[in-house]
Amino acid sequence: MIQPNKYAALAASIIAEKGLPWNEARSEILESNPHLSTSMLPSDEQIETALREHYAIFDPEGHKERLRELRLMALTVMKELEQYSPLLTKGVLNGCADKFSNIYIDLAADDPKEVELFLLDRNIDFESYPIEGRTKRDPVEELIVEAPSLRNGVLRDQHISVWVVLRVYDGHQQGKKKQNKLPDQWQIEEESFKFATIEDLKKILDKTK
Repeated sequence: MIQPNKYAALAASIIAEKGLPWNEARSEILESNPHLSTSMLPSDEQIETALREHYAIFDPEGHKERLRELRLMALTVMKELEQYSPLLTKGVLNGCADKFSNIYIDLAADDPKEVELFLLDRNIDFESYPIEGRTKRDPVEELIVEAPSLRNGVLRDQHISVWVVLRVYDGHQQGKKKQNKLPDQWQIEEESFKFATIEDLKKILDKTK
């Protein structure tokens, strides 16, 4: 029987090569292994680690370049939205993101509609998605904007659009704690943080040149 980490590696390969969402990669594994129990499917954390390993083995320099470009895009957006205490999360932070990935940034605003007005005032197109049935820990809405492309960037040269998911929290409810887990062998310490501030991201960019 294939061990769970093998399924994580398989999911990572599917995601890296096809750009499928993680749940679709899991579904593809189930379809190919009809006797497999859903309990044997890899968790998000296992897939994250497997993706970092996949890129480290099969495309270390290419992935490093693309990941750095995504992080520079994120930094540009975070600086523009600095008044809303931006926090980088998910794959662009932890190192498992690549050209098919979105950039996730959490924002805090006393009135979440302030962020929409901020974008409108700067003629930035966005799509708004209110969070239905949310709890106090959930964002009020998600705003999807296109990331600014970088001059001479490899993603720009390949005509790849990158999307930023701005998760807007009520300023009184965000209450995030800077918890982190131990980094794996493909991460530096700051990449294992649950979220990163602008200064954290600058440190990561400096350490991963």
